[in-house]
Amino acid sequence: MDCGTCETAGPVIVQTPEVVNVELTITKNAESMLEQAFGDDKSMALLVGVLSGGCSGYMYDLQIVDDTDIDCQELSISGFRILVPNSSSHLLDGIEIDYEDRLMGGGFKINNPNAKSSCGCGESFA
Repeated sequence: MDCGTCETAGPVIVQTPEVVNVELTITKNAESMLEQAFGDDKSMALLVGVLSGGCSGYMYDLQIVDDTDIDCQELSISGFRILVPNSSSHLLDGIEIDYEDRLMGGGFKINNPNAKSSCGCGESFA
């Protein structure tokens, strides 16, 4: 709303990122963990997304889902259904999904060639 006393700003231009056909890889360790998580139910999918936040600007979001209302690309890798939201495809193209066992508990790790920087915990990137 413009009260008429202030300079008005120009129009806000919203840029929608270009949708990229995602290619990604999964390490043997990650495959083993997914086999344990999915069991024999191959109808489930791994949703690999990105959220705003974290130390560096974006955080990875991995979920096991039946289905989603999000506009996604569906990939089949090593017999697993992988869903990647089109809205974050430009950030996730070329990633490698790994799983690391650590002393204080293991977890999935994303190796992302698109990340300009990442935080010390490895859970967020820019």
